[in-house]
Order: sequence, then structure tokens, then C-alpha cells
Amino acid sequence: MRIACFLLLLSLPGVTPARADHDPTLLRDHGIVLMRHGGAIPAPPGTIAPVPGCDPGAVLTEMGREEMRRWGLALRQAGMPPVTLVTSHQCSAWETAMLLDLGPVIPDAALDPWDRAEAATRGEQLRQHVISLERARRQGAGAVILVTHRANILAVTGIEAAHGELLMLRADRGSLGLLGRLQME
Repeated sequence: MRIACFLLLLSLPGVTPARADHDPTLLRDHGIVLMRHGGAIPAPPGTIAPVPGCDPGAVLTEMGREEMRRWGLALRQAGMPPVTLVTSHQCSAWETAMLLDLGPVIPDAALDPWDRAEAATRGEQLRQHVISLERARRQGAGAVILVTHRANILAVTGIEAAHGELLMLRADRGSLGLLGRLQME
């Protein structure tokens, strides 16, 4: 199954797995995903939120929107199981989650961006939040993709994620381990 999904991933335009032994179906059985939102820009003053209720501090570019639509389609075609998308309140992340069209979207303030002064404290809080969500997932809560921001992902994993990149994680004895990475070219 893993090989078939990997081969399917290779045949999809714009989809490149970061490692050959990882595919989207790992989420179903083994992990939780941190995802960096699509390509975005700071929103000009007076920008109307593209998703009602989101904070228009940053919004996806037109290219970012199109990439997230294609990425969602590619992931569905590659066998990504239905998921719950938990997202930051910022429009760039919330809109990414909606455009992926992989399942219901739920905002969560724990995924909101923070300033550098808060990085150490908020990074550890977010790491613990991710671990608790992974435990809930294992107890039947279902697969989860957390759509957040570069600095948040870096604080939790030490990894510089690209726009739209998926980092599949597993919580084990209070720590997070990387199962695999998927990204678009």
C-alpha cells in the first residue's frame, strides 16, 4: 500500500515527497501533521477577511490559493484520509485549511502566530498541545492537520517548513518524532 501511494504521488504534477518511504496514508495510522500555510502576504489596511471570522493580518496570494487547491486535490487523489483541519485564526492559515478541502476546519488560538519574545514559552505550550492532540487521535478522535505558521513550526520541531509543507509527527513518551515530510514543488 505504501509503495502504491508513493508511486501515485510521483505521478501527480507538483507533488514531491521529501522522503521516499513516507506517504499521506501514514497520517491515518501513525501521526499528526503540522502544516505551514500557503504563500501569503501581509494584508493591506482595510483588507476584508476572505474567510468570515479570520484575522486578516496576512492573506494568501492568488498563487498561494491556487497551490493550496491543487495540493488538496493531489493529497486526496494520493489517498489522504479525511481529516480535521485545526487552524490559526490568521486568514493565511484558515484559508489554506478551507482550500485543501480535506475535512472540517476548526480554529484554535494555540496555533496563532506569536512574537519573538513569546517564542520559548509559546513554543513549548504548542509542543504540549500537539502531543495532547496526537494522544486524542490515537484514542479515536481521528486524523488531524494543524495549519499554522513558520515560526510556530520551527519552535516545535526545529524544522524550516516550506509553504504548504506537511510534517507528519508522532508523539512518543512526551516527545515528538518526525515520521515524514510531504511538499509541493
